Order: sequence, then structure tokens, then C-alpha cells
Amino acid sequence: MERWFRTVREQFLSTHKVTTLPAMNEALKRWVSGYHERVHSITGQAPILRFQEHIECVRPAPKDLEDHFRKAAKRTVAKDRTISLNGRLYEAPVSLIGKQVILLYHEHDPARVEITFGGKTYGFIPGLDVNVNCRVRRNKDTIRLDARDNPGGYTGGNLFGQRREKEEGNDGAL
Repeated sequence: MERWFRTVREQFLSTHKVTTLPAMNEALKRWVSGYHERVHSITGQAPILRFQEHIECVRPAPKDLEDHFRKAAKRTVAKDRTISLNGRLYEAPVSLIGKQVILLYHEHDPARVEITFGGKTYGFIPGLDVNVNCRVRRNKDTIRLDARDNPGGYTGGNLFGQRREKEEGNDGAL
């Protein structure tokens, strides 16, 4: 590669004076075409013919090549199992609530966001469906509120339990 760049500098850039990018691209295209067809002094072959002679050595690109160039973002899964990415909400598996995960994505394809945790993939996550998300059962230990998260002191669901305690303490009198 270093030799290639040296050749480009010495044989192309030093002889071509172009001022615009389209003109540079066109001149480089013509120069590369001519370069591939000229016989090389050491190999005695044109570079394109030498390449074609060993074409069986060229490996095909993997089918998932685009996935190797995804962006990665760290996010923490919220208590309602949602994750925000680029202004969109997604649903994560319940087992990942409260954990910091890595999202792999392409900006041009918001429907394909893969979630990973601890080096393990959990697949592609769907966009938020409010009707489904509100019906998902969650483990109470996983989503327990800390006192710092609940400054008002209301923990929910104790209204009738408190009344019964008063009733039992006052022998049934309110």
C-alpha cells in the first residue's frame, strides 16, 4: 500500500494540476485505468492481468458486511424497560432492566437496533408499543423504588392496608 501511494504521488499528483474535486476524480479514474494496463517492469505483467491470474485468492465480502460498520451507543435500560436512541423509544427485554447495555445501529435504519449485554446479543429490539409495554409483568425486586427516587414518601398500593392497620389497632373503630 505504501508503494501504491508513493506511485500515486510521483506519477499522478505531481503531473496533474486540478482545482475541483470532480475534475480530480475524473483524472484519477483515467490514470488508474492506464496504470492497470501498463506492463510492470519487475513482474513483466500488467497489474490487472496479474490480479485476474490469482482471482481465486480473492474472498467474497461477508453477507453481513454492513453490520460490521454499525455505530455503538451505551444506554441504561429504564425501569419500564425502555431505551431512548436518537429521539426514539425502544423496548428491551425485562431481564435487562437497570443494566447498561450497548446498542448497535445504523442511523439510516432505525428499525434495526441490536441490543447486547456482557458480550451476548439479545437480538433486535422493537420500537415502543405503549399498549404492550404497560402489560408486561416485571419482577418487583428489579423495579423496586429507592427512597431517593420517591421523595414524597408514597409507595403506592398501601391505602387500604393502612386503614386495616388503624382498624385493627382501634379494635375495629375508625
